[in-house]
Amino acid sequence: MGMLTNLLGMVQTKEMAELMPAIERAANGVDPMLKQTSGYPNSYRKAVANAWEYAHSLASSVPGPVLVNNETYAKDAFIHALFPQLNFVRDALCSSRAVQEYRQQSPVCHEIYALMGMRRVEKTTLGMEVSEHVIRGDVPQNVVYFTSHTIENPAPTEQEARDLIAWSFFDKLVAKVAQRVQARKDEKQSQLQEKDLLMARLRSAKAGSRPALQEELSRLLSKLQDTSNSLDFGHYLQDFEAVMLNPEQHLRLQQIKMALDSMGVVQNQNNSVQTQPVVFNDLVGFDQRNWTVTMVHCKDMHSETFSTRLDNACRTLSR
Repeated sequence: MGMLTNLLGMVQTKEMAELMPAIERAANGVDPMLKQTSGYPNSYRKAVANAWEYAHSLASSVPGPVLVNNETYAKDAFIHALFPQLNFVRDALCSSRAVQEYRQQSPVCHEIYALMGMRRVEKTTLGMEVSEHVIRGDVPQNVVYFTSHTIENPAPTEQEARDLIAWSFFDKLVAKVAQRVQARKDEKQSQLQEKDLLMARLRSAKAGSRPALQEELSRLLSKLQDTSNSLDFGHYLQDFEAVMLNPEQHLRLQQIKMALDSMGVVQNQNNSVQTQPVVFNDLVGFDQRNWTVTMVHCKDMHSETFSTRLDNACRTLSR
């Protein structure tokens, strides 16, 4: 029993050592003072470990990487659907601060793997449709296109990029925890302001209205005490567990299947030309609006044209 206990203790110590960077990062993201509390870090191990494993799993689920170049743009329906023009990905690379910093740190690396996020836009327009060999005009059509192409978490290999993506997903879950705490802080501030207003009204109130105001103030003071108690560090663990033990409720990938023609028009069963559905993955919960995400693989970044454009973009952004 002694040897088994020692062995289990060694395993737990190793697991904690591997998990400590994530626990420290989570504590710093919510309130660095948590590291001074008696329950730190053991009390947070279960919640943080679950969130960290989920973030890695989610990062592994991001589709791709897709190689973006002239050949794949012409042949791959998925890539063609993402970019109205091939130079959109070059523009995204040139305007990405993450790519600029990566290039400064790794000037000899001529290719990257990265996460690309886009805003999917759907709108109804009037167009032409071929039905039973008859061309019809002014037909309502749903058109899908993508804007705001953004490149994040660049790295020289796919695995390194996915590791960076996992950290960004983990940080987003930590931010969800911090938002819960901040909501209570905001509520307390609002209650304090309401208390000041009530006390001012009490000071100038007539005798007949004072009992009702005093009762209202008493109820408010009780609520204020409850809110203040909820901001004790001992209650923060509940916020961690609410988010990190149920991470899929706060951050997830959602697949959307669409049959699109070469112009981005959504095809239906009545269309004479049938196309294979394209699967898009939306990252739900990362932002106020959903991002369509995929990993991209960009090569030949050492070309003179690309380097010149990237250098010009750096100079423009630094002005």
